[in-house]
Order: sequence, then structure tokens, then C-alpha cells
Amino acid sequence: MAGDNRSLHIIHCDLDAFFAAVEQNDNPELKGKPVIVGGSAGSRGVVSTCSYEARKFGVRSAMPTARARRLCPQGIFLPVRMHRYLEVSRQVFAILSDYTPLIEPLSIDEAFLDISGTQKLFGSPEDIGREIKQRVKSELGLTISVGISYNKFLAKLASDLEKPDGLCVIPHEKALEMLRPLPVTKLWGVGEKTRQALEHLGLTTIGDIQDLPPGWLMERMGPSGQHYWELARGIDRRQVITHEERKSIGRETTFPDDVDDMLLLQRTINAFAAELCRKLRREKLYCSTVTLKLRYNSFKTVSRSKTIAPSHADMVIDEAAQELLRMSYSGSPPLRLIGLSLGKLSAVPDWEQGDLFAETSKYEKLDMLMDQICQRFGSQVIRRGNQLNHRGD
Repeated sequence: MAGDNRSLHIIHCDLDAFFAAVEQNDNPELKGKPVIVGGSAGSRGVVSTCSYEARKFGVRSAMPTARARRLCPQGIFLPVRMHRYLEVSRQVFAILSDYTPLIEPLSIDEAFLDISGTQKLFGSPEDIGREIKQRVKSELGLTISVGISYNKFLAKLASDLEKPDGLCVIPHEKALEMLRPLPVTKLWGVGEKTRQALEHLGLTTIGDIQDLPPGWLMERMGPSGQHYWELARGIDRRQVITHEERKSIGRETTFPDDVDDMLLLQRTINAFAAELCRKLRREKLYCSTVTLKLRYNSFKTVSRSKTIAPSHADMVIDEAAQELLRMSYSGSPPLRLIGLSLGKLSAVPDWEQGDLFAETSKYEKLDMLMDQICQRFGSQVIRRGNQLNHRGD
């Protein structure tokens, strides 16, 4: 379906307070109570999701758990049970797939649907939205907010306007009117820095942007300015993408206490490299960039990248990451977080592997043997020497 099509063919589905709702559904005693799911306050954890009862106290997702506990001391704090949320998510997506094969997941609790051509089978877009809501509620005991419009931006906006348990439609003829009074932060991609930049230009509402002549915002903000101007006028040409090629994988950790111990940092990278490379080999992928992320105790964050020949070998990736660490960190100030990501992923066929991949192939048999042992007996049963701790266990 063309991006400028004005028919109501895009649905955005967003489960309400998903993690907390699953916990309340699994344990009825929690219903109606302020449930907060996330990391513990003592380990610098953050809130993953909270129930609407907790939101009345000012608790929000991504807030430090310690602050959430101060705002809502009577809250019920629970750890993340990702395996359970994934199980329920699969059940929700199974329901969605009954209405169209064109589904673009945004996360485990959110997705776009393109219902072009399915309305003769299931009725109007509103009928489909209502039926999805009814099935999710009756079959899984959860509420889901549904937004319907003629493009992705407006469908996502619609699902947010009447949360929780909402069903909102933004037709073409009412789009500009509905957008006009909303703050600029409702535009997809406008965060705090962009909000400040727009306000510096005297633009606080979407209507302010609608009134600008074409090209005015692009002259001042570049291509992103044109993007925001188009969204403000209800224009979004993006299609629902059902299979998007994975571009990178990563792993990071926030330390319980600030760290300046180089040996601990090196071994953390060792572990990350081994874990990520196992994933690459399992999916028959190679990476061509290695990126190290460091966040200091001042919250300043830096990233450094290195390009390598396509590889999924532990030793090759670890060597590149350790080089980035040596180049980027001298032992002070202490670090709050460290992360490793592997990018430019590709599936390299066997016939392309020659001298270019000599470093990878040199370790291939050992890596594959270790993978087999870990798969059978667990990931901790065998480790390389550079992953042993200070006591040499």
C-alpha cells in the first residue's frame, strides 16, 4: 500500500503497562495495587514498567528504582520475568497474525499491522481493532490500546491518545485538526534536545509547525526539519516492514559501584565477546564493526568503534574490543557502565571465505567445540583463561 494512501489501513497495537499487567494477571492479589517491575534499588536498577496505580504517584518507566521507591514506598516491587513476558507476547502476536501477515513488531508488547486487503474478511478497521481488543482481553486477560489511521505515525499517536484500553481512529480529514494543539514532543523522534531546539525557534505546538512555509524548518534544522514538518502535516511515507534485517547485537552492564579496575573491565569485555560471538555463530552471522561504550560516573558517555574483517570468532572480537578499551580508558574517572556491540552483520557464504577470513577460520573449530559443550552442559562449564576471575578459579 502506498505511503500516501488515505485509507484507514494501518493499526498500531500497544499492550498497556505490559510487564506489570502480566504480573497482576498471574497474581490476582496484585490487581488494583501499585506494581513496579524492574531492577532492585540497591543495584542502580531502573523501572521497566509500572502499573497505572503506580503512575499516580509519579513513577515512570526508565526511572531509577530508588527514586520510584521514594515516590511510592507502598509500591510492590517485582523483578523482571522476561521468559514469562515473552511467552505472553507470543500469544498476543498469534492473535494479531489471524488478521494479517503484514506485522512489524516494535518490541515484545507493540506492533504495526497493515490490514490492506483483509477488510473483506474481517470487516472495517474499527471492527478489526475492537475484535483484537476483545480477544486479547478474553483469551489473555490483558488490555491493549489500538490506534487506527492511514499511516504509521498517526496510528501510533492514536493508540497513545486514549490509553489505557483505548481505541482511537485518526481519519485523513481530521488529522490536521487533531494534531494542531498537541505539543511538539508528540512528533515521532522529538526528544528533549529537539524540543529545546524547536522551542528556541518559537515552536511549541504541532500547529506552530503546520503554519510554517515548506522548506523553512529544513533551512534551519536540515533534513530532520523537513521530516518534522511533514509529520506535523500528517505525512508519513514509511511502510510496515515485516522482516527487518538485524544490523547489530550488543551487551552492556551497569556496575553496582563505580569501577576503575582495569582487570575487571577486561574480563567483563571477555565475557561479552564470548556471549555475543556465540549468538553470531548460532545465527550464522559475521560482524565487521566492534563498538565499545563507556559511561563515566558523571554520566558522560563515549563510544569507540573499530572495523575488522568479517568475523564471529571470540578471540578476534575480544582482541578488537580490548584494543578499544586501551585506547579509550586510562583508569579514571571511574566507570558506571560498560557495553560492547557488534555491527554491520552479514551472512558470509562459504565460497567467499578465503585469506580474508584466515583469522576467523583459525579459531573456528575451537569456538564450535566450545559452543557444543556450552549448549549441552551450560555456558559456565567451560571458559577461556582470560575469563577467569582474580582468584584464578
